[in-house]
Amino acid sequence: MQAEKIKTIHRACPICLSLNSTTSPGRYSRDGWTVIDCDTCGFVYLPVVPVAEELEVNLAWEKTYAAEKMRRKKKQPIVQWLGAKLRWRLHIFPRTEGVDILNKKAPPGPALDLGCGSGVWLKRFDDSFVPYGIEVSQSLAAEAQAAIDSRGGKIVQASSAKGLEQFPDEFFTAVLLRSYLEHDWEAREVIHNLFKKTAPGGMIVIKVPNYGSINRMVMGQNWCGFRLPDHVNYFDMRHLRQLAEGAGFKVVFPPMNCLPTDDNFVAILTK
Repeated sequence: MQAEKIKTIHRACPICLSLNSTTSPGRYSRDGWTVIDCDTCGFVYLPVVPVAEELEVNLAWEKTYAAEKMRRKKKQPIVQWLGAKLRWRLHIFPRTEGVDILNKKAPPGPALDLGCGSGVWLKRFDDSFVPYGIEVSQSLAAEAQAAIDSRGGKIVQASSAKGLEQFPDEFFTAVLLRSYLEHDWEAREVIHNLFKKTAPGGMIVIKVPNYGSINRMVMGQNWCGFRLPDHVNYFDMRHLRQLAEGAGFKVVFPPMNCLPTDDNFVAILTK
């Protein structure tokens, strides 16, 4: 969707809070959406983003994902065809999912999936957890609630920043942020608030597109991690560490989930 058709808001760099008000659009800008490199810390992000209300219906993930898939198919038909034919390669050396890490290492108790979608990953939480979710899309939040009704959990339909306010401090023992943080224009506020909402000894697992990947450097604007305006933050490990440690977390990057050849990487945060 074109930028001029939806309501937007200007934001500072989520890593260092620089305003970058005079920064020129970067090389990855397109379709009226500006992508910049922060003048102060170098973080790559969208300074102008859709307001949260647009994400509830107009820019709900299930709509924008389908639209982006169609755009790429038209622009790169051969690349997209080849990628589909070679998806089997992803199963040769499967990566451990974040929910599996939490099931194995996090203390039992309330477990949260931020940007939980339809509840696919909530259903994979171990029985030692009570599953909770926050989802901005109205339709997906309803699906997720139905998925966990029998386990006594709750889905909050709201932006993550507002949804987290509904929970007490030091409540969650496990939190999953799978393919989520790249979407949230309030990423800084969310990570800092998660520190308050996470119980001592609690664990958070984050999976995001790897802006530092070799594939991004090779593919440039055609890199699979670029989705405008869905992906508003483009993390490498250095900037994610800076954000998480700034909130008070300890950060570990599992080596096999953080290879430079991967288009995504995983971070484990502990309190």
